[in-house]
Amino acid sequence: MNPLTHKGIALLVVALCFGVLSCATTTITPDMVHMVQKNLTVAIPERDGKFPVVIFYQGTGGGNRRAEKWASWFKTLGVASAIVDNAGIRNRTTNPARSMYTEDAAIAWDLLKTHPRIDTSRFALMGFSRGGQQALEAGPHFTGERAAPTFVFALYPGGWGPDRCRSTYGRPTQVHIFFGDLDDVGRDEGYSHACSGLARGRDPVEFHELKGATHGYDDVFSYTFTYGRARIARVEPNPDAVERTKSIIAKAIRARWGLWHEGQGAHRVVACGSSPSS
Repeated sequence: MNPLTHKGIALLVVALCFGVLSCATTTITPDMVHMVQKNLTVAIPERDGKFPVVIFYQGTGGGNRRAEKWASWFKTLGVASAIVDNAGIRNRTTNPARSMYTEDAAIAWDLLKTHPRIDTSRFALMGFSRGGQQALEAGPHFTGERAAPTFVFALYPGGWGPDRCRSTYGRPTQVHIFFGDLDDVGRDEGYSHACSGLARGRDPVEFHELKGATHGYDDVFSYTFTYGRARIARVEPNPDAVERTKSIIAKAIRARWGLWHEGQGAHRVVACGSSPSS
């Protein structure tokens, strides 16, 4: 059975569709719920139990190749993943400048709440580049009946405008921000410096600088892209920086969620609607 058509989930979607919900400053409509459900892929560890979950946000370029790699690793820790195609929800292939899609993870959380294998009281948000900004800005959605995330993992976040970085969380959420010291966007737009300052002035935000790492250091191949005023940014995969990031994340979630590493193994991926692109 597809877990996202489990009768509890179906009843939740029906309940959402009887009215229009307000979440922070974004109105969540039945059409939005349907589109998130259609563009949501869930990866679950292959063993018994209910698992904490990481909900992902895409960056500007769209696609989910990085989220899929991270989902495979999270599975080894006993953590499920909910991979959202934020661009596909909006019938586009990218998430352009100034676009905001913070509500997507909140809708995904609602859909997962009655999933028989997911424990939504233990969850994290994780995003890449513009997706990191979304993860940091999503706090107002997770109030009231929604639990607050245990963690926010923002990898090389950006999109606020020059020299800005913002987190919308207080305790008990732990916020971890990761930037490479060779990140062209982080340096030129001032995001790295601003996020470092945010961590110095606000608890519980932690800033992690990764030596020798560029923007998109966890990607699978090298390339360049244009940002800002026709500037060129490099992306170079950096396995050492990825391992450092994994070490920090694993230490945090083991402490809060009581998990342990069980080694690599096959994982089950269940798609709700079409699979996200890479």
